[in-house]
Amino acid sequence: MPAEYTADELALLDGIEYREGDVLALSARLRDRGLGPERTADLLTQARLRGEAAAKFGAAEAARMLLTRDGLEQATRRAVARLHARRFREAGIGSVADLGCGLGGDSAAFAREGLRVLAVERDPRTAAFAAHNLAPHPAAEVRRADVAELDLGALADAAGRPVEALWLDPARREEPGSRRSPGGQARRIFDPEAFSPPFSLIEALARTGLPLGVKMGPGMDRAAIPAGAEAEWVSHRGEVVELVLWFNALRSPGVRRRATVLGPDPLEPEVLASLASGDDFGRGPEAPVGEPGAFLYEPDGAVIRAELVDRLAGATGGRLVDPRIAYVFSDEEHRLDWATGWRVLEALPLHAKPLKRWVREHGVTDLTIKKRGVDVVPEALRRQLLAGAKRGGGRGRRGPLVLTRWDAAEGERRGAFAVEPLGPAD
Repeated sequence: MPAEYTADELALLDGIEYREGDVLALSARLRDRGLGPERTADLLTQARLRGEAAAKFGAAEAARMLLTRDGLEQATRRAVARLHARRFREAGIGSVADLGCGLGGDSAAFAREGLRVLAVERDPRTAAFAAHNLAPHPAAEVRRADVAELDLGALADAAGRPVEALWLDPARREEPGSRRSPGGQARRIFDPEAFSPPFSLIEALARTGLPLGVKMGPGMDRAAIPAGAEAEWVSHRGEVVELVLWFNALRSPGVRRRATVLGPDPLEPEVLASLASGDDFGRGPEAPVGEPGAFLYEPDGAVIRAELVDRLAGATGGRLVDPRIAYVFSDEEHRLDWATGWRVLEALPLHAKPLKRWVREHGVTDLTIKKRGVDVVPEALRRQLLAGAKRGGGRGRRGPLVLTRWDAAEGERRGAFAVEPLGPAD
């Protein structure tokens, strides 16, 4: 167990059912058991973090973990971590070094897929927590070390067998003890060379030829993605959660960019769609461009990041409203797992007066506004359109107003489209 906690303290922690409304009673109970104020606050923080971690790791696993706020924020969701681990297993890899393992979420996923795991972490407290979290996995060993100072060519597991592949999730927040944001969390870092380890070390590791996977933020500048990498954007539950760079034997043959869309399961990776291209960024087929139609589609964010919006135009028989805008109009109805579809009910001028009249005539009392390619602040427009609307009794609309622009024969047009969502894919 981590030296930070005694067996009695861990037992007390395991017995806490944390609820915000019960904090005073829980605190009094812990104080009655002989804990001081700081220790009481620490255990209650752990209990609160466990509750938050259930969404990422599942309630059963989260209930026995030790966590830090920053570690939990950066930790990989369990379904996504298993997606990573399966790529290693399917590549025939038997062991992996998780360099900068954090709290051990990815290491646990590797172990569940039958890999031997060497988990390396520099921060002593985080390393101790990772060892606790990985205790149920005998094939996982935690080693406290600075990745930048390791002889990576000589990495071996506890039995002395060479490590076959590497996984890195660089720290993208400032070190403990550095300046904090007003909310108390470590500040995010956006310069890849300021990550820990820095991106230059990652590129050097890739050049060794070792199979390598690197988790990055989804907003990474595409120009900074090395030419030898497959770039995979992953979305889970409709949110783009990461970009993974795959090198050497872990890179899919002939693939430069990929979008992987996972379903809502929090624990298992349900792949709804995996779209890939061998063309570099800024290259490849161009989708047709045209005017609005009867149906409007918006691709999943991972598809947009991977510059694969042309696939949506092909799948729906549609056309982009503009080469730089990720909306596709079509005259055909399709239901796709990797795109949101709407039926266009009405096309409206993008001016406040006709839109306000539309709101009044349809009894709209609640309104969602989506936009691409137009300089409009949706919340400000929403307040303007609903000002004076009668609450209650109105029919309202289930779908949003979608605002965009397109090129027409007479020049650029801007418009608003009242839509209703299509059903889910079969």
